[in-house]
Amino acid sequence: MNYFIENEFIKAEISLLGATLVRFISKKSGVDIVLGFDSEEDYINNSSTYIGAVVGRNCNRIGNARFNLNDTEYKLSINNNHNQLHGGVEGFGLKRWNLVDKKDDEIVLSYHSVDGEEGYPGNLDVVVSYKLEENSLIFSFKGNCDKDTLFNITNHSYFNLGDDTILDEYLYISTDKYSPTDEYSLTLDRVEDVKGTPYDFSEFKLIKDSVESLDMGIDNNYVWENFNDVLTCSLKNSQRQLNIYSDLPDMHVYTGAYLGGELGKYGKIYKQYEGIALECQYYPNGINYGDKYLLPILKKGETISHYIRYEIVEF
Repeated sequence: MNYFIENEFIKAEISLLGATLVRFISKKSGVDIVLGFDSEEDYINNSSTYIGAVVGRNCNRIGNARFNLNDTEYKLSINNNHNQLHGGVEGFGLKRWNLVDKKDDEIVLSYHSVDGEEGYPGNLDVVVSYKLEENSLIFSFKGNCDKDTLFNITNHSYFNLGDDTILDEYLYISTDKYSPTDEYSLTLDRVEDVKGTPYDFSEFKLIKDSVESLDMGIDNNYVWENFNDVLTCSLKNSQRQLNIYSDLPDMHVYTGAYLGGELGKYGKIYKQYEGIALECQYYPNGINYGDKYLLPILKKGETISHYIRYEIVEF
């Protein structure tokens, strides 16, 4: 089942399947800036794209699908080469969430992840909210558990501001640090300077200029490593701009190289680079890199909470 929230500036549609953001419409122009599908069946059939879904219990990749916590090794489900991606075989994106509260401008959903699901310890209770404030959509979440566990979720929307593909849009990222990956797209234990590389978006740059010099576009983590409230990035074309703010320590940028052939909303067949995912999160695979990075360890009886704010500005 899907629900709509709206205010003077924005109308959004959210599905209980995966707590998925189905539509994000700027009312001034009527442009829907996220990719999506018209039916739950389409979301299930295209689940490997994670379009619009809340992904977890741990988003991104965990190397060799295992980690150590409190001197115990946890072996996770494998769904991406020899790694785990976005929480496992199903993850949160294929779960049916519960409606907690619905107002005109806000919806609150919950999910109970049982001990051992996809290999993770503890019974985890997750609450997410989509709330509109003027021209912003705020995605916030919190979790608590009866055991120490990992808790690192994000929204996996693909954005397109109304162009044929995102190659013709401009991107700015407010850090000059990024992480390289291995041949399986697993983020490495290494932070490098973007200067002189295709990963440099420290000033607005046409996405095409970077993607064309890379075999499969950008699929990399950008690094802040603090819990400050920051403008992480901006995406723009000649008509509108999307600004993303968050208190999460990093952001993974994926330019959609593996998209192509999906029949999306409005009868549109998605192409390679149809949308860009801008996934605020913790350092990917950080749990296996010691204490070098801020870690998404949720302690028994405590609560982790974060937010991502998507601000749309029409020119």
